[in-house]
Amino acid sequence: MLVSRDWLSDYVRLDAPTESIAERLLMAGLNLEALHPVGDDTVIELEVTSNRPDCLGHLGVARELAVLLGVPLHIPDPRPAETGAAAEVAVDIAAADVCPLYTARVIRGVRVGPSPEWLVTRLRSIGIEPVNNVVDVTNYVLFECGQPLHAFDLARVRGGRIIVRRAADGETFTALNHRDYHLTPAMGVIADVDGPVALAGVMGGLGTEIGPDTVDVLLESAQFAPLVVRAAARGLSLASPSSYRFERGPDPAAVEWASRRACDMILDIAGGALAAGVVSAGRLQAPQATIRLRPGRVAEVLGMPVDGPRQRAILGGLGFVEAAPGGAESAWVAPTWRRDCSREIDLVEEIGRIEGYGRVPDDVPLSARRVDVGPRERITRVATDFLAGLGLCEALTRSVVPIQAEATRSPWTTLDPLAIAPPLVRGADRLRRSLLPSLLDARAGNAAVGAGRADLFEVARAYLASAAVATVDEPLEEPVLVSLVSGGDFAHAKGMVEALLARFRIGSGGGGQTHERIEWRTVDLDLFAAGRAAEVVLTRPGLEPERIGVVGEIAVGHLAQRSLEGPVAAAEVRLDRLEFAVDRPVMLHSTSDSPVVHRDINLVLDRGVPWGAVATVIGETGGPVLEGFHLMQVWEDSERLGVGRKSFVVALALRPATGSLSGDEANAAVARIVAACAGRVGAELRR
Repeated sequence: MLVSRDWLSDYVRLDAPTESIAERLLMAGLNLEALHPVGDDTVIELEVTSNRPDCLGHLGVARELAVLLGVPLHIPDPRPAETGAAAEVAVDIAAADVCPLYTARVIRGVRVGPSPEWLVTRLRSIGIEPVNNVVDVTNYVLFECGQPLHAFDLARVRGGRIIVRRAADGETFTALNHRDYHLTPAMGVIADVDGPVALAGVMGGLGTEIGPDTVDVLLESAQFAPLVVRAAARGLSLASPSSYRFERGPDPAAVEWASRRACDMILDIAGGALAAGVVSAGRLQAPQATIRLRPGRVAEVLGMPVDGPRQRAILGGLGFVEAAPGGAESAWVAPTWRRDCSREIDLVEEIGRIEGYGRVPDDVPLSARRVDVGPRERITRVATDFLAGLGLCEALTRSVVPIQAEATRSPWTTLDPLAIAPPLVRGADRLRRSLLPSLLDARAGNAAVGAGRADLFEVARAYLASAAVATVDEPLEEPVLVSLVSGGDFAHAKGMVEALLARFRIGSGGGGQTHERIEWRTVDLDLFAAGRAAEVVLTRPGLEPERIGVVGEIAVGHLAQRSLEGPVAAAEVRLDRLEFAVDRPVMLHSTSDSPVVHRDINLVLDRGVPWGAVATVIGETGGPVLEGFHLMQVWEDSERLGVGRKSFVVALALRPATGSLSGDEANAAVARIVAACAGRVGAELRR
């Protein structure tokens, strides 16, 4: 970011040498790259981090200096005079996820020509060549406040209508640089009734550019979704000062101010009459965080005292508004241009950097403070320790994978994987939707160097596209998954998942210890062998059943692709869906002194009924005397059982919490289980 000292002087009084001013900015977090003398002016080249788009304009830097130097900040208050009738133009937003708010003003009767010398000098000092007085004003306002604008020749906007929409696949657009671009639906366009006249947030079109014959101007000021702008700028290799700012999110509140400022300057420099009113569509999205601050926490973190009035002066100067003053704790509303501030430590950092990091002592002991760990971190730690205790080795794989790795269907979504352009890793440009393909590749890599029994697990995020990937608030879902790959069959992996769930006291066994229920249902995923896979379905009171995991044996084709010897089993569970159980209190109870009563039942049922369905029925109807059960044998004999029938031999362990279990009570419990299996899964007791 190039900043002119003379330009800054319009907003804040600068008495100190430029070197001193640059050093103050450097110590406040705006890294100094270089100082460039330009005529009688000096240009400061700053490195502005991506979290500070407010400093991508002179006003933002001036605000920093006003607080650092303790001088007033002057921000122009443009109030352009409106004359004549209202603007005869309409604005429609057909894709709110591309553009939450679009505003347009119309100036008629402008005289397009060269800009005055002062404006040319200002723009050239920061490396911008002048075009004409109207375009130069839009560039000036862009580098003044950080809000991009665009001016259209109104006579060339067909139908007098602006339509903000997604581009059609393959739609062609000719930009101001005289080059043609082929667009995709991931990009947004500003269109008239005939087609695109601008690439949303990136660059205007050649067909509606301001030229010597322009008489009427339509001035755009809008808010565009960062992801949509980034997709267009990177996909077409068409970066611009506008796209650079929209990708980072300029101040939403500047949309209206920038429009009035540009109109005021155009009327002054190019003449004309501003039509009454502003034509707009959509709704401004300008969330503001309310942050609590304990004044005493500032001294604890920085190691130096900063009194309350000084803290309030710093935060107020930076644009924070004290919503709830207080002694031990206050609340501050972050300004619209500081969406990077949402936590108490952010306010402490703001106070520290303005006070000066050079004042922070390096020899003051800081008192230790317990850090609260959230449910997600706790459940991740528990799962990691548990699987490591089972003998699995923790793996770390990349979040970006080749497209071939995402060819298999994800257990969590039917939407295509998100693509990254340009790729962060050569040959890998897709965000993974599951950890299992990467873990299989890691097992294959170990096998290739002689480590044939590489049983691996990983806890990491996957990335699932939403139905409207460009939405501003939630463009994608990032589930936290725990995945494992191990030698063995389906039962081996299923047992590890059951043990993990039991660690959180979630299971399908008897006893009624929890209100949740786990069911194992057959599932068809191309990564797993047919008939050797199941989904883990969690049912909680008041909630719909939800798939929280999958378990299965890897299909032969996928093993062959990786030169792996089978059998190999794998499982994947959504840890983020189990956070409710991480803090569940441990219920201690004494073991009954009575002996266990063992009963075996032989259930005959249709071949298509899975064991999971039978286990669910037994677990729900066994009652408090059912201590446990397991499947002993599965066999088929069409002559003895009938065609399409099979037998489940189930071992039951019965024991009451107190007292002893009589034979009649045990028989009643078994009868209750058999009756429930008959009614719900069609099972018959084979005697």
